[in-house]
Amino acid sequence: MTLDSSFIRRLIALGLLALVLALAWFGVAAPIAQGFADRAARREQLAEDLSYGRRLVAARPVWRALRTRQHGDAGAFAVIAPTAAEAAQLSMDRITDAVQRPGGLLASLREQPAAPGEARLRVEARLTLTQLVASLRLLEGQKPFVIIEGVSVATDPEASAGQSSPMEVRIDLAIPYLATAG
Repeated sequence: MTLDSSFIRRLIALGLLALVLALAWFGVAAPIAQGFADRAARREQLAEDLSYGRRLVAARPVWRALRTRQHGDAGAFAVIAPTAAEAAQLSMDRITDAVQRPGGLLASLREQPAAPGEARLRVEARLTLTQLVASLRLLEGQKPFVIIEGVSVATDPEASAGQSSPMEVRIDLAIPYLATAG
């Protein structure tokens, strides 16, 4: 029995040694190694962020030139007016002309509630399909641009097929504007 008991003691000693080594690894060495790996990854991320920041700062003159160019072009994309009501008023003549030039009949042109920075108008007119297309082309091609948010068309169901009959058309427009003093 001495042989078996010494074998069992060695086996228990090896098991305890393995347990102590596992505890030492998972309790001390692995967290330290993981901490080094985490800090190395964080250093790499910070180096990338620093590099990106330096590139961004180096591109500052390009961004300033772009801002200056866009500021100069702002009049092509927005009406310059102190209020939304004045922006709408400035746009009404142009919109009236875009409906009437192709031969359409303007029924009404009303201002609608709008978000800050834009004016909204609702156009109601009587147009044929050809006149509607021509009016929309005029609206979309003139500067400052307007945003056509919706077009509703109502036709007479008894109109003869193939005939270009007048339609009741409603066009919802948004007009971006840049606020100016006075």
